[in-house]
Amino acid sequence: MTKKMNDRTLLAHAAVNPSEHHGFINPALYRGSTVAFPTVAALAGRTQPYRYGRWGNPTSTALCEAINALEGAVGTVLCPSGLTACTTAILTVCGAGDHLLVPDSVYGPIRHFCDTAARRMNIETTYYDPRIGAGIAGLFQPNTRAVFLESPGSGTFEVQDVPAIAAIAHERDICVLMDNSWGTPLFLKPLELGVDLSIMAATKYIGGHSDVMLGTIACGPRAWEQVRDMHFQLGQYVGPDDVTLVLRGLRTLDVRLQRHQESALTIAHWLEQRPEVSRVFYPALPSHPDHALWQRDFRGGQRLAVIRDP
Repeated sequence: MTKKMNDRTLLAHAAVNPSEHHGFINPALYRGSTVAFPTVAALAGRTQPYRYGRWGNPTSTALCEAINALEGAVGTVLCPSGLTACTTAILTVCGAGDHLLVPDSVYGPIRHFCDTAARRMNIETTYYDPRIGAGIAGLFQPNTRAVFLESPGSGTFEVQDVPAIAAIAHERDICVLMDNSWGTPLFLKPLELGVDLSIMAATKYIGGHSDVMLGTIACGPRAWEQVRDMHFQLGQYVGPDDVTLVLRGLRTLDVRLQRHQESALTIAHWLEQRPEVSRVFYPALPSHPDHALWQRDFRGGQRLAVIRDP
């Protein structure tokens, strides 16, 4: 049996296939819209892997394969931003007349989407206490189709009990979506905790150099085909230049996040001693109310938030 690679090794080797790229380590940057077929039979038989630029190319395939390996996903799609990844995932599992549960600490633009575009589509949203845990069962309605998670929550950094929420949702055949931009697959693996769709703004830590916008949806078996179809129907597309930048950033993700974590923890401890700071929000601190959950599920952490006295 082949030994499974650890994440550090995966970052260096995922989607690296020199035999397919004339010996080069990284895949080439494929720019193009029109794809030519050698014969009419190849066109009719759909034997060629790529048929049109928007439907993918070897560059985008490489990034999807790398994310699949890190997330433990059966399939991944790429979106132009983290926000479009979130909204595409929501629209995949919710339609007119459906009910969606979203944490009250969710990223602001997601709340805006739920209160505007989703409402116009007759998707009802209920915002819940992110610390509700298994109590979320009391919020389910007959038309509840999905639970959206974000852990830690934006700004206030509540850590959610992901396995408890996922288990209860699945008992009722409800899909579980999670924004894992903060943790990344190195510090948290949502699919292993029961999440169906693991979403990231690769704009942040995956790209890592503040020069690219990109989102990913890594799918478990429950919703992969639906996500792939919705992604196609919405015409989502990410240019190969951006994909290449994210592939580059992926190779150094481990060393960057380790430094992020060390620096954040040092600053967090220092801030806790400052008289002008009322409270520090950082799950890796023992003073954080959700520290035990963070220790149980996460493998690290980076960004933090503070409240200063007025």
